[in-house]
Formats: sequence, structure tokens, C-alpha cells
Amino acid sequence: MKILELIDKTTAFLKQKDVESPRLQIELILSHVLKLPRMTLYLQFERELTPAELDTLRPLVKRRADREPLQHILGEAPFHGETFFCGKEALIPRPETEVLVEWVLETFKSQTAGKLYDIGTGTGIIALTLAKNLPGWNVTGVDISGEALVLARKNQEKLAVTNVSWLEHDLLPAANDEHIIVANLPYLTDAEMSALPNEVTFDPVLALHGGKDGLGLIRNLIGMTNDHTTHIFLEAGDKHDAAISDLLQAAGFVRTEVRRDLNNVPRFIMGARH
Repeated sequence: MKILELIDKTTAFLKQKDVESPRLQIELILSHVLKLPRMTLYLQFERELTPAELDTLRPLVKRRADREPLQHILGEAPFHGETFFCGKEALIPRPETEVLVEWVLETFKSQTAGKLYDIGTGTGIIALTLAKNLPGWNVTGVDISGEALVLARKNQEKLAVTNVSWLEHDLLPAANDEHIIVANLPYLTDAEMSALPNEVTFDPVLALHGGKDGLGLIRNLIGMTNDHTTHIFLEAGDKHDAAISDLLQAAGFVRTEVRRDLNNVPRFIMGARH
């Protein structure tokens, strides 16, 4: 079977299975199997695929038809100009989280040193991206899941970032020196968990469920901060900004600010203590 014929047939198959952007999906899977840039496929439409290549491809297409996320199938996901390993151990990196990272970098780009905790680090994308762009800082990625931290360490080795350490811990460790916190904690409510899209069900529940109102872990984290926490940057649900701002002010953060995600939804909240 030629490349173009396979793309056309598989596109129709994935479309029948209600997979979003079916042609793009098969092109990305095929470029992964053939180890070719996606655009190179367009120059090789008449190339015949070998039986071995087809045997490798078929189970991957089936997994996508079963709505397994493409990032799990490929084992990687892009974030902030880098490619990170990802898998069932942690939340798939989402492009909107880049807005959170850019906000932190914008705020501290002129500060040559500091201490930062990435709480609920998962794949380590936030910790590693910030550490790479703030090379004088001491960054700690914290997660309750040891499996997630194994993945984060693999990403650290891949990116060769040295100013990051990892800690298996529930939320914020004891911190007696000045620091900032960045956290993309689970924030889905009970109701949202019962109505998840198929693809999202492949993410670990531990990385999704934020309790009845979605604020359980965020509320606990804010309550653990003290005068040493100068800033906290949070990603949360699209209706959480007002409640989180109130929680931050009650905890002594005198200034709060909300920013919107790529879909113009209020998604990110910052609290500054001074």
C-alpha cells in the first residue's frame, strides 16, 4: 500500500470513529512510525509501505480509534518549544499551560536567583521549562506520585537541565526560606469527572480530580503557604478565579491577578504577598 492510499483510507476510518482532525492524526502516527518529518510524507506519497511498517502502524491506529490520546501513542508531547516524554503516569501537557509559564518568566526574568516549587509537577514540564529559562534559580518539582517523578527525571535527562531536583511529597514541603510556588493541580469537580471526554479518561484520576468543587487541593496548598511564599501562580478551572482570589487574599496575599487562556477563559491566578 502506498503512503497516500494509507492516509486516505485511515482518515476515513478515523473520521468514522469521530476522532478529531483524522488526517492530521494519521499523518503524525505515520511520521512517527517512519521516523520522518510529517511534511516529508508529502514528498513520498507514492512510496510503498513495507509489511513490517504496516504491522507496526495498525495497532497504533486502532489505539487512536479507541480514543487513546495521540500523545500516549507517540510517547511524547510538545511544550514551550521542547518535546517531553509523556504517558499514563501523569497528565498530558496542555498548550494553555504555556501561558502560566510565560507569566512566571515575565515576572522574574530580571531576577538572577531564587527558589521555586512546582507543586504537582507530573511530567516535569513546568519545573524544567522554568529552570531552563531561569538558570540561576533553584527549582524543585514536587509530586505525590513516584511514577510521575520517574517520568520527570527522564525528561530532565533528555533536556540536560541541572538546576532541578525532585521530591515525592504531598503538596508543599516545609519551606523556611523565601520562595515562589507554581502549581497546576487537579481541579475537575465531581460533576466534571463524571462527564469526561474519552481521551481525558486516559489521564490518571490523581492528576484530574480536585474534589467536589474542584478546589480541594488548591485550597489545601494555599493554606500551607506562609510569609516565605512571596508569590503563587495557579492554573484552575474556568469558574474558579473569583473563589481562588478570595482564598489568596484570606491567606495574606495582598495582590491578586487573573489571566486568560488561549480560549479567552479566566484560567490562571497569581497572588503576591507584598
